[in-house]
Amino acid sequence: MQGWLRNLAAGVRLALFRRPAADAFRISVSQLLAIVASSLLASFACSYVIVGAQGALDLQALPSELFWAPLALLAGHLVGRVTQDPGHALLIPIAVGSIGIPLTIVSSVIWYAAGQRWLPTPTTGIGAGGLTEFVFVWWALAILVATRRLVAPAPRISSALAIVALVVLLPSYLVPSEPLWEQSVDADDPASQPGPPRLGLTEDALYAQTALLDAAERQLKPERPGVEDLYFVGFAPNASQDVFMKETLSIGKLLAERFDTAGRSISLISHASLVDKFPMATLTSLREALRAVGERINREEDVVLLHLTTHGSQTHELSVEFYPLALPGIRPGDLRAALDDAGIKWRIVVVSACYSGGFIDALKDTHTLLITASDANNTSFGCGDAFDYTYFSKAYYDEALRQTHSFVNAFALAEQSIHRREQQEGLEASHPQIFVGEAMKAKLAKLEKRLSAGDALAK
Repeated sequence: MQGWLRNLAAGVRLALFRRPAADAFRISVSQLLAIVASSLLASFACSYVIVGAQGALDLQALPSELFWAPLALLAGHLVGRVTQDPGHALLIPIAVGSIGIPLTIVSSVIWYAAGQRWLPTPTTGIGAGGLTEFVFVWWALAILVATRRLVAPAPRISSALAIVALVVLLPSYLVPSEPLWEQSVDADDPASQPGPPRLGLTEDALYAQTALLDAAERQLKPERPGVEDLYFVGFAPNASQDVFMKETLSIGKLLAERFDTAGRSISLISHASLVDKFPMATLTSLREALRAVGERINREEDVVLLHLTTHGSQTHELSVEFYPLALPGIRPGDLRAALDDAGIKWRIVVVSACYSGGFIDALKDTHTLLITASDANNTSFGCGDAFDYTYFSKAYYDEALRQTHSFVNAFALAEQSIHRREQQEGLEASHPQIFVGEAMKAKLAKLEKRLSAGDALAK
């Protein structure tokens, strides 16, 4: 027990880039096994706290959680060979594991605090991927500094550092660990129903995509002559985070209830829990979905609302991600071409992503309403898994569009709400953007009048 505590204490010092005390580590096979077990326990406990008691153990994540251990053992063996000190064979893996334990706890504390809205960190411009990268870089630098200090003054220290970087750090970056405790099934939440494995990309799932997309297209109702019908296309192409999936499902439900889109909507969602229920969101499936909508609408009469929610880049490309598939991102020109090819004239396009204002110039015309969560040079917020909506979509759909049928007035309300929230949380302003084509103003007025009249009759 005393040796185990000394190893943990030494790991904390090294994680903080402090020089370890002389003979800080207790080296033995049993101590290595104790550190591996402690690492697993820490990972499990942290994921349990973040998800809560309603979660479930995910044994499929176990190999990814243990991945570092054989790599560190191999690195230790090789370092011992090049430094001519066999003691390094166990010292290196014990040090690697000891450093990882406190960093696992620190990163989990940050995520938990953000989920409770105590801290804005994971939902700012850093984002989920950014936080993961930050913690990995911290871990990697701590390990390299620790290796330099632990093997000195042995010969060929540079070779030892290269071994650790190539054998431990690079593979760990390419194969990140997965949480051991995952969100469990909720009978009222279609996103959490039992389904395929967590990646969801079985052979059956891949071959089922065409059938899923065909089925989604077939259920689209035709347009009604003399009625300005509103059709909805939801697009959530990033499977790495739950918020995009949850947001798209929630918006579809809201629009069906208040904007008469029931039977006239199609959602493309990339998420492991929905891979057998919704078509995956890719550029190809988006083109097909828009084509199907374009075939059913009266192109002079009906309006199509396309909502896209994902990560955006400074080069104005929307992230399309479903590991391990290699999927192309979506650029403004891709989106314009998909809408044009589908023959959709009257368009409402909402882009909830960082730097989404960069899509406006390519998409704007007299028949289009464009709304973006930020301008072309700033990030938007709210991509944490703890959220049901991104910040802008929460303000625009869940708050403003529950009060009005005007898509333009709702933007003004959402803009004010976002401004207040960003100030309260100390965030750099995202500057949501809107463009309303001249012809679209009259079309939106007719649509709002019809929807408002229908809402009044329903009451």
